[in-house]
Amino acid sequence: MVGEGFPKVFNVSNDSLKKEKRSRSKGPEPEGLAIGEIDGRTYAFIGLERIGGIMVYDITEPEQSQHIGYYNNRRFDLPATLADGSSNPEAGDSGPEGLLFIPKQQSPTGTNLLIVGNETSGTTTVWEVALSDEVVLGD
Repeated sequence: MVGEGFPKVFNVSNDSLKKEKRSRSKGPEPEGLAIGEIDGRTYAFIGLERIGGIMVYDITEPEQSQHIGYYNNRRFDLPATLADGSSNPEAGDSGPEGLLFIPKQQSPTGTNLLIVGNETSGTTTVWEVALSDEVVLGD
């Protein structure tokens, strides 16, 4: 699924854009999980380490789970680290580690939110989670 959307970089690592850096190892790793209910449906938000990004599944009926989408705001045209070894703030988020779903009833914005702590980039992302014909993450 990740390879379909990002065929040139699906198997890169957190800190390298070298293709196939992860092929001999594990590829994208599910690292964090949040569960949220939106309009009576239950969704799993799964953070992928290495390439980064969030996979979304409708798990309302677990035996018939459906992949909804993959969302990644990492900039693959920029290095993840600077020459001094620090994170490149322009490269976006990398290494989602902890995820928290906040339903709109408890949200300060009145919208469903997904908060993601990113280990490699050292960033925190607040995604607004909306339903159209599918779940859409937008920051």
